[in-house]
Amino acid sequence: MVSVGHAVEAATLSDPKVLVVGAGPAGATLALELARRGLGVEILERKRFPRDKACGDCLNPGAVAELDRLGIADRLRTTLRPNRLRGWRVEAPDGRSFEASFSSTDVSLAAVEEGWAVRRRDFDAALLNAAVDAGVGVRFDMRVFDLLRSGERVVGVVARQGTRSLQIEGSLVVGADGLNSVVRRRLALAARLPRLRKIALVAHLACADGGEHFGELRVRRGRSCGFAPLPGGANVTLVIAEREARRVAGDPRRFFEEALASFPELRARVRSSALEDTVLVTGPFDRPVKRAWAAGALLVGDAAGYYDPFTGQGIYQALRSARLAAEAVVAALADPTSEGLAFRRYDRALRREFAPKRGLQRAIEAAISRPRLMSRLVAALARGEAAAARRLLRATGDIEHPASLLDPLFMGRLLVGMVGR
Repeated sequence: MVSVGHAVEAATLSDPKVLVVGAGPAGATLALELARRGLGVEILERKRFPRDKACGDCLNPGAVAELDRLGIADRLRTTLRPNRLRGWRVEAPDGRSFEASFSSTDVSLAAVEEGWAVRRRDFDAALLNAAVDAGVGVRFDMRVFDLLRSGERVVGVVARQGTRSLQIEGSLVVGADGLNSVVRRRLALAARLPRLRKIALVAHLACADGGEHFGELRVRRGRSCGFAPLPGGANVTLVIAEREARRVAGDPRRFFEEALASFPELRARVRSSALEDTVLVTGPFDRPVKRAWAAGALLVGDAAGYYDPFTGQGIYQALRSARLAAEAVVAALADPTSEGLAFRRYDRALRREFAPKRGLQRAIEAAISRPRLMSRLVAALARGEAAAARRLLRATGDIEHPASLLDPLFMGRLLVGMVGR
């Protein structure tokens, strides 16, 4: 028997095999994969597209490679014309900096491994359009607020559309609804409250100057600020400790402009460009899960576990987890008696894939939060061989496994450089 603790009316929607809650990169990619395999899929999305998203607006090379595997990278390049990110410049609190590229060779830009800088409202809409073209159904203005259950099993969702509440049943429900996932909360799958309590403020500029093929990251006074060149503008993302959040709540734009005093180079760019009215706010970013599944339900993307990824890694994790989830969903629907096994395998695959990467993200956070340590690290990378900085960037760019950083020669040179300072 289907039960839910709300007064609702029966949905007039079709009854798809898979309900995907959220139309961001994880949800759209999963839906696209499933539709290509002949499965019925319906995405339920709270907002109308295109819509802005609080994000660094970058895809690392690993994410671009995932789009290639999906067979849609060329289509998105043509549609979006993203700025091609060759690498990053990183500046420590003491002003020392290093620059590194993703590519393992110094060949022409046309042949190197690259990331993309593209506004999320454009990228997400283009990815969703690809899913729709593959036969995926999408319902906008659908605010999912509860799950339908039959015993212990999830068999659908309860959503509000305008003033109406609807029960929508499906064979499986996938939570792709981001950091503050309703599906994760209703399944009680959060492992704990966030410990890393940081807040990001995201602003956009028009006609920004400089940084054609390199993103920038600066750390000063307990804050970090990133700059990404976008087609026709730029993204400026300021990350602060949650203790400053009270000051943000009153006027995010004013706080953002005042906080940029810590970053005079970026502040000058903001003043010389047109700053959009809206400053987006998001966080905190530490959202571990007990597991990424329940009977009749999966979590994917940010909803399936998240830890403050280095710029561009969040999109990679969304696309990669969607590909892993597609295999589990196909196996579960082909043989319902094997659902539990398929979902447990998916959960293990997520942990194998992302545990090392989150370990690296925690190491980066440890350095960023300790000014003297970060200054020593950056100085060592700036003074040392370009290969050392490139190896670090390739690991954060999801080109190489983080274990590559454990190479004794790499670690030895890095430690010598830090001590030598």
